[in-house]
Amino acid sequence: MRRRGMALLAAALLLTGCGSSATEADDEPSEKPTVAPSVSIDPADLKPGNQPATPEALAAIALQHVRVVPEAFDGGDLYFEQDEVGTVLRWGADHSLEVKAGPVDDDLLSTWCHDGMSGCAEVKGATGTATVAWDLATDDGTPGQLMVSHKAGREERRAAYVGEKITEDPRELDLEVSVDALVALVTDPRLGTRTTVKMTKAQVDGFPSEGANGVGEVALTAGAIAAGLLETKAYADIDSFEKADVSTYGKGAFGVVGTRPDGSTVTAVHAPNLPAGQRKCPKSLTCSKGDTDGYDGWTEGSAETVRCHEAEGKSHAFCAVVRQQAPAPFPGDDLDPVLTGLEAALETLWPTVSADTARRGESLL
Repeated sequence: MRRRGMALLAAALLLTGCGSSATEADDEPSEKPTVAPSVSIDPADLKPGNQPATPEALAAIALQHVRVVPEAFDGGDLYFEQDEVGTVLRWGADHSLEVKAGPVDDDLLSTWCHDGMSGCAEVKGATGTATVAWDLATDDGTPGQLMVSHKAGREERRAAYVGEKITEDPRELDLEVSVDALVALVTDPRLGTRTTVKMTKAQVDGFPSEGANGVGEVALTAGAIAAGLLETKAYADIDSFEKADVSTYGKGAFGVVGTRPDGSTVTAVHAPNLPAGQRKCPKSLTCSKGDTDGYDGWTEGSAETVRCHEAEGKSHAFCAVVRQQAPAPFPGDDLDPVLTGLEAALETLWPTVSADTARRGESLL
């Protein structure tokens, strides 16, 4: 959600006495390094805390374990549930590290990774044992992903890394973010929905006060949808936008149509009251069922995805519709990149968005 196109934030960071990319609130400012510093954590600091954790605290903990220099941060309720705390660190062209903590549920990595991932293993670290799971890179350019999870009492602490090609067991690869570093991160006793006072006071240089902390998010607008599409890799080449005709999408619907250099179009609509008939696959398409109420459908030169979400907590029910129309059949009948693009576009249609994304969208329509 709002994943790309963000202005680069200050990248070089310091944590006094720890050598990571954060600084405590009371520290004196220091000269910023041009590369990620080495990691050194005082073992005496590795103890649970009793203060409510913040996304910035989790970012500070992560940067004590991984030698990366973030260029941007994401988060808020578009990524995480209300009973979770987390943040997403971004750097380079497509590198990201998502870190979160929340209640154990049916999505616990150790219970399903053998069914859905390329490989899984239990890895023991100095502060605990974690489940490590990975997806391998594919021929269409998908780099694969590395996920690491640790159950601590009634909580799960998880990290997900994407960006480098995972060509085999990641424990055998020389990765920028290593398996050992991620195991140490998720088993760090400070990483949870509660943490230490010291980490709640840590300040990560460039960490935004809006959006990534789950505050400052505003209602979605048509312009924000356009800005979100430009932030996805699949649709970053859109030349122009106009408001979509939403007369058949139900009360309260709004969206945009983006035109690409090859003449293809992408329609993205937020529909809080999508009629029941439009939640089912039309006869003109070949479809597969989505993971929620909705479908993925396609024919020559046309594909669309519909997802409908029930009300949860303070969030209202809504549907998201994304359609791609091409002037010719999709190249080689290869639908994987098309459906991947539609899936990414769905993330731009959640009911709230960061204030930054909304502001960027004001000039697009």
